Amino acid sequence: MSAVLGVSVGASAVRMATRTDHYHSADQPGAFEQQAVDVVTGPVEDVAAQSIGVLLEHEWHGDIGATGIVYGSGVDADAIHAAMARQHLWNYQLVPEAAAVVTLLESVGQLGPDTHTLVLYDLGSTGVTISVVDRYTRSVITSERSDVVGGDQFDALIAEQQVRERGHERPVDTWAAAELTARCRTAKEQLSTIGAVCLPGDRGLILLNRERFDALIRVPVEGSARLAREVIAASGRRPDVLVFLGGGARIPLVQSVLQGWLALPIVQPPEPEMVAAQGAALLAAPVEATPEPALPEPNWSDTATTPVRRLPGGATRKQLALAGSAASGLLVIAAIGLALDRGDDTTSQREPAVSEVIVEQTTPTTTPPRTTTTTTTPTPTPAAPVVTADREPSTTAEPTPPPPPGPRYLNLPAPIQIEVPPGLQLPPGMVR
Repeated sequence: MSAVLGVSVGASAVRMATRTDHYHSADQPGAFEQQAVDVVTGPVEDVAAQSIGVLLEHEWHGDIGATGIVYGSGVDADAIHAAMARQHLWNYQLVPEAAAVVTLLESVGQLGPDTHTLVLYDLGSTGVTISVVDRYTRSVITSERSDVVGGDQFDALIAEQQVRERGHERPVDTWAAAELTARCRTAKEQLSTIGAVCLPGDRGLILLNRERFDALIRVPVEGSARLAREVIAASGRRPDVLVFLGGGARIPLVQSVLQGWLALPIVQPPEPEMVAAQGAALLAAPVEATPEPALPEPNWSDTATTPVRRLPGGATRKQLALAGSAASGLLVIAAIGLALDRGDDTTSQREPAVSEVIVEQTTPTTTPPRTTTTTTTPTPTPAAPVVTADREPSTTAEPTPPPPPGPRYLNLPAPIQIEVPPGLQLPPGMVR
């Protein structure tokens, strides 16, 4: 295995840390190659799965032998599984966030031998997550997430301050608002290391010092400190250290306010926003790939060679269906004839003409079928031309006509004789 990949999924970015064999050890700052993908649109789990797929296919060409993905803090494990399946990725494992953080802190030596209970203060762009974690079981005792404070809130406070106090032009469209927010975010990040910032732009100059920035964010930061106290009290444990995670943990006021409110030793990782991804890379192990289930190909030969199911007596269901249709047709014709006979006063006094309707039936035996014919004609009429499936009707007599084809047999009842009123013409081939 030449490389392992650790991934943490946040509300605003997907962070990936890769550890390869040519690095010396995991406790050195250069032991990981790191990159972040901003979440602009779409669910964060889909962005993470797509980013992993691109990294495996184009950059490393399949050299990554294991992938660990952190879940927790609002990231649902089932959603990650579904997103990875949509990208046809199987060689990965999910890592609990608490286990990833503790593993990384232990690997870099930031947890002393007497440290048993940790308070994780994770300040991201959309909110803060406070968790009390047992070091040795890697389990979360209690956890709470809130949006009382967050990086996006800090950016909005800076933008409003610049419009209100510095006369900055208020954005009138989405693009202008996004441009102002991006510059306010840059000012916030720079104020974590320097005392003042000056950022020129097409829509105005952003000027801000750390004292004014601290005044803007103090109230929400103190609200998060109050929440941390409540979470610790609910856990029933006495914490040993306070660990700062997330990009917001770099702000000096956040560290000073939390330390003053909680009175706990502080653990500040060098890259607080990458701790979870680096810990996932340390815990990642190869997973046997599960191929996608292949749908069976249809066997068309079975359909072509399926035998016809015959009922007792040799008749098939299709023959019975045809027989039923023919019998239904005869009943309809009879009903029409009776209706016409009752409704016609002029023809009711006549003697009804009776035509011959022949239905041929086959008996389910081994002997040839017997055809019964009943003929009742009051007056001699010329014979109607015989219609068969192989020949057209012949209007002229031939010297030696060939014998007609044998009758087609249907499983019908005995021959039925129906009186047809005058003027009702039956279909050819039904009346003789």
